[in-house]
Amino acid sequence: MKILYVCPFAHRPGHTPQAVKNEPAALIEQGAELSVCTFRGVLDQREIPSMLHFSVVSTKALFPLDILARLLNALPGGMNASRLLEQVSTLCLAVNLKRRLSYDILYFRDADPFVFVPFLTGCFIKNRSLACSLLGTKSLRIPGSLYHKLVNASAWKPIYRRALSRNQYAFICESELLKDFFEAKFLDGILAGKVNVVPLGMKKINAQIDQREARQYLDLPEERTIFLHFGSLHQDKNIKIILAAMKGIPDILLVHAGKTGTKTDLAHLVNYHSLQDKVIIKDCYIPEMEKQYFFAAADAIILSYNKDFLVAGSMLWEAVRFKLPAISSDNGGLGELVRKYKIGLVFNAEDVDSLNHALLTFLDSSHSQRETMANSCEHFYDDFSYNKWSGRCIKIFTDLCEQTGKENSDKLIIKKVIA
Repeated sequence: MKILYVCPFAHRPGHTPQAVKNEPAALIEQGAELSVCTFRGVLDQREIPSMLHFSVVSTKALFPLDILARLLNALPGGMNASRLLEQVSTLCLAVNLKRRLSYDILYFRDADPFVFVPFLTGCFIKNRSLACSLLGTKSLRIPGSLYHKLVNASAWKPIYRRALSRNQYAFICESELLKDFFEAKFLDGILAGKVNVVPLGMKKINAQIDQREARQYLDLPEERTIFLHFGSLHQDKNIKIILAAMKGIPDILLVHAGKTGTKTDLAHLVNYHSLQDKVIIKDCYIPEMEKQYFFAAADAIILSYNKDFLVAGSMLWEAVRFKLPAISSDNGGLGELVRKYKIGLVFNAEDVDSLNHALLTFLDSSHSQRETMANSCEHFYDDFSYNKWSGRCIKIFTDLCEQTGKENSDKLIIKKVIA
């Protein structure tokens, strides 16, 4: 099977660059012949497995497009415009590569927040197998916003129907909650019967760094209990209640590692709660080589999301990789996973008192209890390995190609009969 893995946002900080390093490699291990198509390469590109890689701005002729995308991204409110430009141009390149190099599958990773763009692509090609991963971003799910009205406008329905009639589509999401949303609520169920649940995969860590060594490397105190809050802040993460829940608890330290962005003044929140001696902020992108030290240095990770967050929460997968107990909010299926695999504690989303109780419970836990949480991560990994993720994807892609082949064969027969 020949797959073109299309990811416009691989150059942006977040979970996407790491996925582009691991997911293609997992698909290749299943026997697929795979190439990657991006807008501007992949962040921290040193760790990408060897494969054919195409980028929109890899030539001087398209360099002005890169300048325009960077300019839009720097403007107030211009990020969406920049991302749209990156996605449209990357998909145009992908369609061109499909025609020239005859890929069996076009796999669009992160097909939303601009979920209609792949369908615009589908209006210009036909008899193709197209797979799309769907994240179900908050702005897509919450009614009332301009973006929600734009994406869910009934004017898109003819375009969706045309694309769906010309090509075979399969959609992949991380959880049953997202599947229910896309099959029932998105554009009056236009994707019903086409959405598959494929939980995230993970790459196992071969060797763990000693906690003392990690703390010395990061210049963190060796005797305090350290909680980790990792990754760039986005609209679904709720770090405010973490700071509020920490008040009055002695001898703890919160380390935030990741870009804070412009919308959240984290330093101001820390000062507001008088937690200057209890919070360390590392406001930058943390590459994979550095990430392992933060996870090794911590005693537990805090996963705090808003109540309406439905995505699986890939940071839990990261915690499991490093065998780090999780103190997680109960939304998006996270609480159910933490309880089922006994890999941490759960609190009510957006509830300061509930999180405060969870923190105190963790602090009162014994060394053996924490060891049990860490060792339970092995069972989680067994169920969510990249091998299982890629196997499920290959099954979906194979079925999709068979449907496309059957439909093309039926059309050819009909043409012969008419002739």
